[in-house]
Amino acid sequence: MANTKNSSAREIILDRLLKHRCGYSVYELCDMVNRSLQLEGYSPVTPNTIRNDLTTIHEQYKRVLHVEKRGYAKYYRYKDTNSTIFTNVLTHGEIQHLRSALLCIRACDQIRGSLMYQDLTNRLSTILNIDSASDPIVIYDKIPPMNEIKRFKILYEHIQSKTPATITVCSKEEDKEKVITIHPYYLYQKENEWSLLCHDSTNDNPAEIPLKCIQRLVSAEEIEFIPNRDFPLKDFYAKHFSRG
Repeated sequence: MANTKNSSAREIILDRLLKHRCGYSVYELCDMVNRSLQLEGYSPVTPNTIRNDLTTIHEQYKRVLHVEKRGYAKYYRYKDTNSTIFTNVLTHGEIQHLRSALLCIRACDQIRGSLMYQDLTNRLSTILNIDSASDPIVIYDKIPPMNEIKRFKILYEHIQSKTPATITVCSKEEDKEKVITIHPYYLYQKENEWSLLCHDSTNDNPAEIPLKCIQRLVSAEEIEFIPNRDFPLKDFYAKHFSRG
């Protein structure tokens, strides 16, 4: 790459952007690269630098680029969206752990207000293609007990993918089962008991459901996910946590 000052950082960012099926024009790529570079403390680059970078990716790294002309602009992406100029030394599971860690780090940031967490989130987001503005999934002091790990993991995956689910709930108080459709938002620990914070669309109200009461869960991918409006995170922290 002609401009070698921040070439490694640009390679990481461009490699991620070129995986997107929609494709981007040189000017769009330049804007997105510059936003990420500024988070790293680098100076912005010009569209000509991005053009040179694309040439290098094609000629030096031997990656096939799909170029589509729309109007007067050309849009670029990898022909094979699984293509990359890097050899990934992390397994899929390890990347998922990092994604989870980032969300937990962001939870800590809300409580302690340390800029270090936000800086780290932004840096890793650039590499792992994670939305640094995402809400945390888990709010906890201790990991869940072994008998709840399976339910915890399944619910975590539904929260992360924003997938509704139909669950069967059984409580000792009511002594009967009920089936409801939920839109999961957070896993929450209170006084050593784990609960799911969600929207109960069957009864159209917010719900806090203890994990131990969830008997069965079936994904409801055909149902459109309802974004969280029941549990504003800032108000939630103010109500349930102190800085002590």
